[in-house]
Amino acid sequence: MMYAIGASLLAVAAYAAFFLLQGGGTELGVPVSQLSGQHAPPYVYVQEVTIAGEPGRIPPTSGNHFAQQSSYGFLGTDVIPEAAVHNMEHGSVVLWYQPDDAELAGKVNQLVRSLGNECIVAGSFADQSFQITATVWGRALPQATYEESELRAFISKYRGTEGPEAGLCRG
Repeated sequence: MMYAIGASLLAVAAYAAFFLLQGGGTELGVPVSQLSGQHAPPYVYVQEVTIAGEPGRIPPTSGNHFAQQSSYGFLGTDVIPEAAVHNMEHGSVVLWYQPDDAELAGKVNQLVRSLGNECIVAGSFADQSFQITATVWGRALPQATYEESELRAFISKYRGTEGPEAGLCRG
């Protein structure tokens, strides 16, 4: 009997730890006003945000976009916003990092390789106030310095779940 109770408590603790590590019910990053997404111009995005009372500029998180998506995985070059927004519409996470930082690019490449290319796009993007920003449809996780554990939690929580056509990424 004691063994069964102990095993049950252990199972509950393991489930709770898994749930908390996956982000649980807490939201990660910051919400960004969502724009409708058509496969046509004009390509206008919400990029100005206020975080902890400070203004900042982030990559796009929703809006009109190209009919063609970006390739998945680590691109090693600039992300084309109009293509990546289409990926986010389908539920992808996009990692946008500052260009000309080989060490940062290497860290992002390692992260993507460890998680798999499915529903992740990663490449450089200079038009932001942060070293790296992870985005999904309508949400961003901007980081002044690379914090892998936060990026992993964001990707784990939102990959395949956000966006008007998120099921296309999950399926």
